Amino acid sequence: MPSTAAEAGPASLNVADAAIAGGNPTMALSVSQSVLQNDPGNVDALEHEGDAYYALDRCPSAMAAYKLALTHNPSATEAQTGLGRCLLKTDPHAAELAFDAAIQDDPGNADALNDLGIARDLQGNFAGAVDPYQKALLADPSMTAGEVNLGLSLALSGHGPAALQYLGPLATGPNATPKIREDYAAALVASGRHDEARQVLAIDLPPDQVETALNGFASVIAASQQPPPPPAPPAPTL
Repeated sequence: MPSTAAEAGPASLNVADAAIAGGNPTMALSVSQSVLQNDPGNVDALEHEGDAYYALDRCPSAMAAYKLALTHNPSATEAQTGLGRCLLKTDPHAAELAFDAAIQDDPGNADALNDLGIARDLQGNFAGAVDPYQKALLADPSMTAGEVNLGLSLALSGHGPAALQYLGPLATGPNATPKIREDYAAALVASGRHDEARQVLAIDLPPDQVETALNGFASVIAASQQPPPPPAPPAPTL
């Protein structure tokens, strides 16, 4: 007997997953939309459509797909996470709310937890980003991106020695990248080890950019240590 649309949907969406993983979001978009032609309210297909649009750097279309998925299922965590990722580029605070919603519905969602940390980092809330990164690593200990992000947030919030525990092994390992070495340098600056930070940055940057990076790290770290301004005095009573 031929497969029904409902039966074919999951199998087709597995093809969409493979297409995204293989760097072919156009195929993933075509597959997800073929499912939606027969089943317009298919939340999984809408999430895949959004993911394909996101991979094609078409965030307005991705957001429309994610929002439509959420009208059918307000607890669709993949749609909430995808919506947040699009919002990261323009409105980190709104992105934070989307990731919060995803985590409320799926507390062990490592991707949403990591993205929540990114949203807080983008708002300068480095200390507030530490907790979701830690939870992301508890949910998925193999998440290297979460480990790097945690180390950088610890460094930029002034916790250099703790940051070095994460970034040191990564920066000196065989899979180290310029980005990881840069984050490691930030942790060294936060630990007062400026000469070592300079040496690390010099691996990838010319001398003038090394000093610019050092000064930038020092400025951000110093700002994170400043106490918040006192609240404004109450208005006089007339």
